[in-house]
Amino acid sequence: EELREPAGRVLERLVSATQVRFPALADLARGVVFAWFGQPLLRRNRARVYANVRKHLRHLDTHPDAPDRADRIAEMVRSTEPLVRLLGRRLARDNRDNTVMLEVLTRRYYGNKGLAEVRTRTAADCTFVVAQRADSSVASAAVRFPDLGGALRGLAELAGAETPLDADIYLAWENQPEDSEDMAAALAQALAQHPLPEGLRRITTTVAGRSGAVMHHHFTFRPCGTGMAEDRLIRGLHPYIAQRMQMERLRHFDLTRLPSADEEVYLFQAAARENPADERLVAFTQVRDLTELREHDGRLVALPTAEDAVAACLDAIRRARSRRPAKKRFDTNRIVVYVWPPSEITRAELQTIADRVLPTTSGAGLEEILVIARRRDPATGALTKTSVRATFDATGHAELTLGPPPTEPIEPLDDYRQKVLRAARRNTVYPYELTGLLGDFVEHDLDGDHALVPVDRPKGRNTAAIVAGVVTTPTRRHPQGVTRVVLLGDPTKSLGALSEPECRRVIAALDLAERIGAPLEWYALSAGARISMESGTENMDWVAAALKRIVEFTQDGGEINVVVAGINVGAQPYWNAEATMLMHTKGVLVMTPDSAMVLTGKQSLDFSGGVSAEDNFGIGGYDRVMGPNGQAQYWAPDLAGARDVLMRHYDHTYVAPGEAAPRRAATADPADRDVCDFPHTMEGSDFTTVGEIFSAEANPERKKPFDIRTVMRAVSDQDHPVLERWANMADAETAAVQDAHLGGMPVCLLGIESRSVPRGGFPPTDGPDTYTAGTLFPRSSKKAARAINAASGNRPLVVLANLSGFDGSPESMRKLQLEYGAEIGRAIVNFRGPIVFCVISRYHGGAFVVFSKALNPDMTVLAVEGSFASVLGGAPAAAVVFSGEVDARTAADERIRELEARAEAASGADR
Repeated sequence: EELREPAGRVLERLVSATQVRFPALADLARGVVFAWFGQPLLRRNRARVYANVRKHLRHLDTHPDAPDRADRIAEMVRSTEPLVRLLGRRLARDNRDNTVMLEVLTRRYYGNKGLAEVRTRTAADCTFVVAQRADSSVASAAVRFPDLGGALRGLAELAGAETPLDADIYLAWENQPEDSEDMAAALAQALAQHPLPEGLRRITTTVAGRSGAVMHHHFTFRPCGTGMAEDRLIRGLHPYIAQRMQMERLRHFDLTRLPSADEEVYLFQAAARENPADERLVAFTQVRDLTELREHDGRLVALPTAEDAVAACLDAIRRARSRRPAKKRFDTNRIVVYVWPPSEITRAELQTIADRVLPTTSGAGLEEILVIARRRDPATGALTKTSVRATFDATGHAELTLGPPPTEPIEPLDDYRQKVLRAARRNTVYPYELTGLLGDFVEHDLDGDHALVPVDRPKGRNTAAIVAGVVTTPTRRHPQGVTRVVLLGDPTKSLGALSEPECRRVIAALDLAERIGAPLEWYALSAGARISMESGTENMDWVAAALKRIVEFTQDGGEINVVVAGINVGAQPYWNAEATMLMHTKGVLVMTPDSAMVLTGKQSLDFSGGVSAEDNFGIGGYDRVMGPNGQAQYWAPDLAGARDVLMRHYDHTYVAPGEAAPRRAATADPADRDVCDFPHTMEGSDFTTVGEIFSAEANPERKKPFDIRTVMRAVSDQDHPVLERWANMADAETAAVQDAHLGGMPVCLLGIESRSVPRGGFPPTDGPDTYTAGTLFPRSSKKAARAINAASGNRPLVVLANLSGFDGSPESMRKLQLEYGAEIGRAIVNFRGPIVFCVISRYHGGAFVVFSKALNPDMTVLAVEGSFASVLGGAPAAAVVFSGEVDARTAADERIRELEARAEAASGADR
């Protein structure tokens, strides 16, 4: 028990760490979590319910005419757990009166309020429980398989007096067939041997599972021209459960019941008749207890029973998927939940529950979760059916909708949907599934002159491995829309391999972006240059032609923003680098956990004898390579998150056609707001507010460390979020780059870290142990230079400087400190637009050169009162530059002279 909590945390972290790259391991971990934590809770609750039901049954076995019989039956009907297995166990024992259990099951299946005249009748030496419904009668019996013939003869007698009649027969069947088809055939043969009257509309046989099995089998037979035929669609479910679960919507599929660890989970494998390759899993379950957990203020926290039911369905689906090869796993699975108790939960409360449950569905290949419930009409008081649908798109995001339960049939996969799934199995997204996320997308393709023009055609009809178009996304600041030219890699066409058709579209897209003055947005996914028996090195020439056009476009000030949408190999990473990683480029590169950029894939490296990693992510993923080295500027959890990052980027950088700069935003943050009261929190710091940093009493010499990002956030508009670039760039922590707003104006805000930053790993002996405050090191210098270049010609640059200069250690000199420091100077010289350089603490050394007003006439230099500026810090200057003068002044000091005279006059021990 003491390991329960730490083991749970470890398993949850294991799931998070492996669900993208090692989904099989993540599924196993989720299964362990459910088996250790979820399932025991379900079983304890079920055991408690069963113990209570058995208590009532024992009492009524002993006292069949007990005065509280009706109350006991009603309590069993309200039980929150399935009860068929209990009847099966009683059937295995002789001399048990099962009429009580039959009445309980009848009331549960058909609705307690819809039944009347529930009574016991005997026909052909078989005991039946008979009940009257509005349009028919219901008869149920419990027998062993050898006695099935007697039960059928009894039904024939009842059908004459109780017409029309629906029948439920519960069977204990020793040595039952292993296969459900054989079981159905044996039942059909038994029915054929006992002709039944026309008044019998349906027979449902429920076969108890083998000893110890939780699964029981349902077979429903209806009259046909030749006798009784099975209703194959609903095999495995009682007809009234199937009706509530809307199983009729699956009429285009053949269903096969699969075993599940929980008897209340009905798991089916569905195969489309028109398309046998379309296979999926459907899990049905019921919730009979909707107990709510609420905070003391009434806020809904959880629906434990409902959430456990969904968890049991997910566990059953994952177990079934794990038995299939990775490339053939079911990817369009569904969960259907029928909730018995009426609910008054609000939309906001449903969203709270969804936020808890939906993250647990990752890795189950879900297409939809459908919850069917009942709500009371406030005007009439009548109960009406409603549904909550969580539908999952190709990026894994879920959309929650409320409304009447759907009635349309579930259609088999068409050609387009199969492409979507084929891409998903490769852990990628089909390009047309992204267009809806981006905005109003108009697809373009090449005309006779190899220029991109709009085309009107169904989705998925692209002939090249790149889809091109123009997308417009309305925003509050740009209601007419933020317009971009878009390229999307198609993983279903040789994993986006590149040849003439793809390269021509890249070149044409850059031409179009230049012509309309819009950025190019590229969701890059490619296996590199096409390798084929039909084409050769000419593909490399086309890749080079596209590369040349990228260089020309970016050098002319064009912006290319890249989202790495999967594994990029060979040519595509070079394109990405030319577009976003060089000093002159303005675009950004966003990566997700599913993406990597490699020059040579892992398998090729391994076969060629090269050095590789455990997978492509270890060679060129964000976490270990592209994020720390600064080549990826942003990280996003998925493609939808990457889209959000780009829209936040455009919020600071987008220039509408015909305008000169990004639009100014409305702000309620006063221009004269005092930043001194802004809270400052940093471990080991005495400062509690930003004002104390600049206080003559709290920080008289401006030497105490503080957090620069806190100061940057205090200065920027409080009603606009900031977006930090290169947040995870290693060894560059002493420069912070943010896109922010000042007075509603988008700016690039550059701050110099003002506290020491610990170094990771083992620092070299010729370098500092920590990155010291107010100092630019090689990587932070590179970051600063790239930020300045990216803002040039687009938005103002604001520098908050507590800068003592550049680090001059042997390590930094070896790592190109001079070169990257010089790049800052060049960036300032070439900067087009206003620059505000504000000294907020101290300002020394080489920083004077690269941030000098002499470099750019558009620079405004400011200093906070009390700050210090000098060519060299006081202590180094005294020790090196002015050492002679210091020595002379020291020798001339009267106190020193007096001490020297006393020393000269002293003798012996006194001396």
